[in-house]
Amino acid sequence: MRSYLILITMPDGSAGQHHGLYADGFDAVIYALDHFPDAHRISARRLPC
Repeated sequence: MRSYLILITMPDGSAGQHHGLYADGFDAVIYALDHFPDAHRISARRLPC
């Protein structure tokens, strides 16, 4: 498991972030899509150990 920072932007321009442990970046993005299906943009960045 690795640490990822997920950045989420909604259609109205509001933004948020989440820090969590995931197997890879795809799992991090899928987590965000499950919780924010209307998101305009989602990105996942692996954080250094």
